Amino acid sequence: MKNKISLAGDLGSGKSTVSAILIERLGAAYYSTGSIVRSIAERMGMTAREFNEYMETHPEIDNEIDDGLKALSYDPRPLVIDSRMAWHFVEGTFRVYMTTDAEVSALRIMYANRSGEHVDSLEATVRETRLRRESEKKRYLAQYGTDITDLNNYDFVVDTTAATPDEVAGAILDAFCAWADGRDFPHLMLSSDRMAFPDDEPDADRLMQYSDALDAGESLPPTEVFLEDGCFYISGEPEAALAHTLAALTYIPARLVSGSSEGRSYVRMKNSL
Repeated sequence: MKNKISLAGDLGSGKSTVSAILIERLGAAYYSTGSIVRSIAERMGMTAREFNEYMETHPEIDNEIDDGLKALSYDPRPLVIDSRMAWHFVEGTFRVYMTTDAEVSALRIMYANRSGEHVDSLEATVRETRLRRESEKKRYLAQYGTDITDLNNYDFVVDTTAATPDEVAGAILDAFCAWADGRDFPHLMLSSDRMAFPDDEPDADRLMQYSDALDAGESLPPTEVFLEDGCFYISGEPEAALAHTLAALTYIPARLVSGSSEGRSYVRMKNSL
């Protein structure tokens, strides 16, 4: 039965907030390993990063959490599961990854004011968040042989940088329904702020064609992108992404490919507006 959504993602990507919306709209139960980990860290008097580093040499904590996740495979209820590893352990889930810009992530963590998760300045919180993420990646790679930051592990990737929680939840639900029905859907939905566009003159005729298609309510082909240093670089034609940007749409449908920015000039949309 296709009635479970697992949410993983960048720190500060808004998983808890979006989970609350999904639960209400789906009438689903909620399961969060993050709240379990935070409560243990607070009880032990550790920051989130200190506790992540502690867990690198104390796998028994992860093992206990993993057993709880595995049991959810046999739970008949509709579930929204907020967990780094639910996509790996819970069978039959719609595997979602929520990604966001590093500075936006740090600001959200600061405003949330969770115990042990941020420091005094934005720059320091960005650094602390990056170190914590590296610790998590190292721990999961050592224990499970899997990279939690590899976006190919997930059915759907949604960017939360410039979208409201309702918009993020709506994108997840649209993709979830398509997945459950066996219909096609974009692998990624990205904000133009997270994308680097080729610094070339676009094809004016193709851009006009795509803009007209959007005005008519038609869907455009996904834009091919590759991920490099937290930014999604356009690999192929940029006109579909430009048409979405000029129409001030929240999301650009995209498809992940391999690639490198070397040998081509790029411009970040958020730095040029």
